[in-house]
Amino acid sequence: MGRQKHDIEETDIFLELARNLLQGTPPEDRRQISRLLAGHPKIPDDLQEQLARDEDPLTAAPALRNSPRLSVDLQLEVAENGPEISRKAVASRPSLRESVISALCDHAEASAVKILLERDDISLNKTHQAKLSRRSDIIASLGLELAGRDALNPDGLMGQFLHLPAPLKKQAIAAAEMTSLVKQAQTPGGNMSQRSEANRPRIQEALVEEAMSQNTYRFATLLSQGLGLSRSTSNLLLRKDQGEGLTIALKALGMPEFQTTTILIRLLGEDMPLTDLRGLLRMHRTLSNGAAEALVGQWLLHDQGAQKSAPRYSSQYQEAAGRKTQAKKTFAKRGVDQRQKARS
Repeated sequence: MGRQKHDIEETDIFLELARNLLQGTPPEDRRQISRLLAGHPKIPDDLQEQLARDEDPLTAAPALRNSPRLSVDLQLEVAENGPEISRKAVASRPSLRESVISALCDHAEASAVKILLERDDISLNKTHQAKLSRRSDIIASLGLELAGRDALNPDGLMGQFLHLPAPLKKQAIAAAEMTSLVKQAQTPGGNMSQRSEANRPRIQEALVEEAMSQNTYRFATLLSQGLGLSRSTSNLLLRKDQGEGLTIALKALGMPEFQTTTILIRLLGEDMPLTDLRGLLRMHRTLSNGAAEALVGQWLLHDQGAQKSAPRYSSQYQEAAGRKTQAKKTFAKRGVDQRQKARS
């Protein structure tokens, strides 16, 4: 009995010293203390949290990973604010609340998300999958892993096409073709390409002219106006590694093959092998108009941060007064009759 009481007294003294002296201890020693105490079942809650909140991430990590009674609020705080070493520690905890997993899907970088994907005891639900599908950085890094675990739905594949690794782009196009077929069955004749677009021929001619002069700024402006995409997405489409995306955008605008050929050669031909250029033109020929529209429609939803509303980019060029004014200024440089513009 005496020995047991002595052990308890020693433990209390040690813990009190730890509370008061921990912050003044060198980082290497604090890390060792954290490794030794983090998983101990009798560690006091306040000392446990003190270790988990340590300013040194390598000291905090063992406590965040192994402390049995760590508060959910602290786990959420780390998941939302990082640093990433701490997020990885939280993602590795023996058990995780749904809210913590959701916060990690919203904020964690690829290294922490990968830990979630590799755990056998965690299954990402549709909400988690939707969160990850909206994150271009995660798709670019972990797209193949997400697809291999069926964690990317068709809309996610199409919406993130510009950020997908190459093997997944074919899946995204297949999803777009299926979406187009379903839409045609439900609303025959409803594709943008089958509707009258008074402004479309002028947009097409203007795009060719800007491509010929290699004025990428005005080309991106017109592309944004014609499809309703954000300027950042239109700029992305003009990168040298986004030939497939640009080809899809031109197809969605109804650009014929000869104009598409001109644009691709002028904008990408200098840095693109002839075989790759031929591949893009083959894609333009085989991709259906409906599939191109389905892809661009998901890009638009991604830009808007919406998930459920149907894309209506075809009418934006005609109805948005601000965009129409900008378009008139652009076309005015080509000597287009302003009265004819007002009638259209």
